[in-house]
Amino acid sequence: MSEYMIICLFVFITGAVIGSFLNVVALRAITKESIVLPPSKCPQCSEPIKWFDNIPIFSYFFTFKGHCRHCGCKVSIQYPIVEAVTAILFLTVFLTFGATLQTLMLLILLSMAIVLIITDIKKEYLFDNHLWIFIIAAIVYSTFFKYGVENIFQVFIGALAGVIIMELIARGAYYLVKKNSDKSIEQTQENEKVNEENITEENFDINEYVKKYKRVFGEGDTYLAAASGALLGWKYFILAVFAAIIIQALCIIPQFFKGLYEKKEYKLIFSLSAFAVIALIYWILSNIFTLNLYLIFAFVIALTYFAIKSITGLKQSTNEQGYKAIPFGPALLIATFTILFFGNSIALLLKKYIFFLN
Repeated sequence: MSEYMIICLFVFITGAVIGSFLNVVALRAITKESIVLPPSKCPQCSEPIKWFDNIPIFSYFFTFKGHCRHCGCKVSIQYPIVEAVTAILFLTVFLTFGATLQTLMLLILLSMAIVLIITDIKKEYLFDNHLWIFIIAAIVYSTFFKYGVENIFQVFIGALAGVIIMELIARGAYYLVKKNSDKSIEQTQENEKVNEENITEENFDINEYVKKYKRVFGEGDTYLAAASGALLGWKYFILAVFAAIIIQALCIIPQFFKGLYEKKEYKLIFSLSAFAVIALIYWILSNIFTLNLYLIFAFVIALTYFAIKSITGLKQSTNEQGYKAIPFGPALLIATFTILFFGNSIALLLKKYIFFLN
């Protein structure tokens, strides 16, 4: 085995070990435990884990085989997945940027992003200490490895743009989908706090949070947007937001349509499907032919009609069923790093195949 292969193997193993630690950081933030003591333990019976059952990736599949030796409970597959993903990311960054300070900063950013994704998925909550480490690391990376110290103003413009755009989305989307009953809630509880205990860190409730603060995303996503804007700049941040919306849509659309079908909301299914099909037909035809003005106008009218029908149906469905807690942070973080690494290529593809610009 060559020296370079040995180094790569070392980086991979280091990534897996750090991935194991990131699991601890995220999960113990949720349970309010120290990340140092007690040592690794079963999440159910709290029995200490033997050293040979604590080897990243390997132990889960080959020693304790996904079950606690003491109580027999099933251990979440999250542990080896996070360890493997972290190891692959560490190796990929090392192969791309080498043994440099830039690599170190990127690994710190990626590690904190993984912690944030875990807590957001598990608890729908982003912890302040994790967010501030991520924001500071993003500012440092952009200042020294992207824009340069002389252009640090660009970093803060990007961060400010991220905050403004995310706040506009969070508050604007609330008024698009807010429940009709919210008006009566606001009137009857105008001078009262809305179940304050249900929106604390210990007992976070997305429905109470939405009603109290009149926003569809938590403030944690705004902090994430600040870091994303600092990393990408305001132009690429906008691209990252659209990419995040697409990523989230791809994850929730199958389950969403299944739910609509089970509720027999066939009109809404038809409106959403018609909008998607017409948009796809327009995109295909415009790549093959030069469409005349009348045909373009017809497509615009059809898309507008089905967009209005879809939004109206979605709003009515929300009024009847309540808000759905779907964390946006993971999608935004994945989109941010995708744009950070492949932004130029993605922008060129969009320019050529979506906006048809040479």
